[in-house]
Order: sequence, then C-alpha cells, then structure tokens
Amino acid sequence: MGWGARGVLVILFLLSIWSVSIMFERKKAFREKTGSAKIQDAKKFITEKNWAALKAWADANPSYLAGMVQAALTAEASLSKSNESVDRAVQSYLSSQRIELEKGLNVLATLGSNAPFIGLFGTVLGIIQSFGILSSQQGSAMNAVMLGLAEALIATAVGLFVAIPAVVSYNFFSQKLRNLTIEAQSLRDFYISQK
Repeated sequence: MGWGARGVLVILFLLSIWSVSIMFERKKAFREKTGSAKIQDAKKFITEKNWAALKAWADANPSYLAGMVQAALTAEASLSKSNESVDRAVQSYLSSQRIELEKGLNVLATLGSNAPFIGLFGTVLGIIQSFGILSSQQGSAMNAVMLGLAEALIATAVGLFVAIPAVVSYNFFSQKLRNLTIEAQSLRDFYISQK
C-alpha cells in the first residue's frame, strides 16, 4: 500500500476514534438529561395544583423535564407571574439545554457525510500508484497492480466503516433531542394552561 493510501487510513482511524468518543459522551449526556423523571407524574401534580409536590418532584429529578419545570416555577415565583414570563423562562432553559445536548452532533454529521469521500480519496491514490507500477514494469506487473488495487479499495471500505456508525448515531441523538424537546414543550403548555 502506498504512502497516500496509508496516510488516508491513519486519518480515518483517528476520525473513527473521535467519532466513537463523541458517541459515548453523547450517550452519557442524554442518559443524565433523561433521568427517571416521568412526564405523567408532573402532569398529575399540575392537574391537582399541588405545586409543592411538583417542586419536590423537580428538585428530586436532575433531568431535562425537571429542569424545565424548575424554570417555570422560578418564573412563576417572580414578580410578574404572567404566562408570558413562564414561557420565556422555559424557552430560555430549553435553548440552553439544546445547545448542551447538540454538542458533537455536527461532528458526527460531518464525519458521516465526508468519511466515504476521504476513503475514496485513498482509493484514488492507491489506483494511481498501481497504474504507476504498471507503467514502470513489464511482464509480471499484473500481480502487483491487482494487489495495489485491492489494497486501494480498503480505504473506501474503511471510509464507509467510519461513516455509517456516525450517521446512525447522529440520527439517533437528533431524534432523541427532538423527542425531549417536544415532551418538554408539551409539559410547558400543559403547565401554562392549568395556571
């Protein structure tokens, strides 16, 4: 394998390590934000207008939904006590949490879309090298060319190996974030409607 294809493989290997580390870190972050908080419990306290129990529930659950409830309760305790202030406080909380949960997802998306092209670049370099061998040797060069072409295709396979898990992880975490946000907005709307 030529130096170009080897260089591409090293780059892809480093990108795969980066990708996997982001996946594990995002899994941990989403697990912490999901927690054990159940939206049904919060809705039950809101329906009963049991604000003390709702606050206790929010304090006991360090999660995305509980944080949203804490933001709403804090806004409710302010001087204005309007639905608009509650809505702004919750939107501010959700925006800051979204930024936190989206960290690294753009890297996964970029790796997923570009790793195959990096692998293809390694393949092209390997093919160029194989044709260089073919032009410089006569007779038994066919075996060297075939070996070079086979090695060159490894770069494309590795590029796909890096890209596919990155795309799957990006889609998984993006959907999880959308679901969390929709659930929190639903709880916010329910809270405001019950006040």
